[in-house]
Amino acid sequence: MMNKKVMVSALVLSLAGLAVAAQAPQIDNARVDSMVNQFLQQAGQNPQMQGQLNGEKIRAQVVKELQTVEVLKAEALKAGLDKDAAVQNEFKNLEAQFYAAKYTEHLTKTVQVDEAEARRMYDAMAKTVKIQQVNFKTAQEAKDAQSLLLKGMSFEDLMKRYPNEEQKFDQFVHPQQLPPPFAAVVGKMVRGDVTHEPVEFNGKFYLIKLAAEQRSSEMPPFEQVKEQVLQQAKQQKVQEQINKLLKDNGID
Repeated sequence: MMNKKVMVSALVLSLAGLAVAAQAPQIDNARVDSMVNQFLQQAGQNPQMQGQLNGEKIRAQVVKELQTVEVLKAEALKAGLDKDAAVQNEFKNLEAQFYAAKYTEHLTKTVQVDEAEARRMYDAMAKTVKIQQVNFKTAQEAKDAQSLLLKGMSFEDLMKRYPNEEQKFDQFVHPQQLPPPFAAVVGKMVRGDVTHEPVEFNGKFYLIKLAAEQRSSEMPPFEQVKEQVLQQAKQQKVQEQINKLLKDNGID
C-alpha cells in the first residue's frame, strides 16, 4: 500500500514538473517591436498618456498578448477552424480590410500637397455665397424659362415672373451648407454665373444664379490654420486617388 502511495506521489510530482517546464511561445522581436511602436504612436496622440509610459512594462504586456493569441491560434487550428468555410470567409474579409487600410496609409504618406493647393482649399473653405433661384415643376418648364434669359431677360426679372417663398432667403452661406445638388454646381460658379442646366432637388427643377460671394469674416488667417488645411488637402487628394482607382475597376 505504501509503495502505491509513493508511486502515485511520484507521478503527481512528475506531471507537475512537466507543467512547470512548459514553455510559452517564442515571439519574434520584430513582431514585438511592431506592436510596441503601434501602441506608442496611439498613446502619443493622447495627452493624458504623456509621461506615463513605461517602456519595459509595455513590452512585457505586448509579449504576453502575442503569446496569448499564438496559444489560442494553435488551439483553433487543432479544432479545425481553419477548415471551416465561414471562418475562412471571415478571415479573407478581415485580410482584405487590413490591406485596404494599409494602402490608404501608404497613400497618405506618399501623396504630396504644396502650399498653393492648400491655399486654394483655404479660399474655398473661406468662401461664402449668396444665390438667387427660380424653380419649376418640370425640367422643360425650367428650360423654357431659361430661354428668356438667353433672349436678354435679367435673372431678377425672371424671379419676379416666377416668384416663390424660397426667394426670401437672402443671406451669405458657405457652399457646403447648401443642399448637395446646389453645392455641387455653385462650387464651380463665379459671381454672375447662372446654371446651364436645371438642378433637380426635392421634386423641383431650379435655375440658380450666383449673385454674390465674399470671404467669411469668421475664417482665421491662412498662416494660422495652414497645417490643418494642408492635412485636409492631403486627405482630399488621397480620396480622389481612391475614387479614381475604384472607377477604373468598375466601381462607381
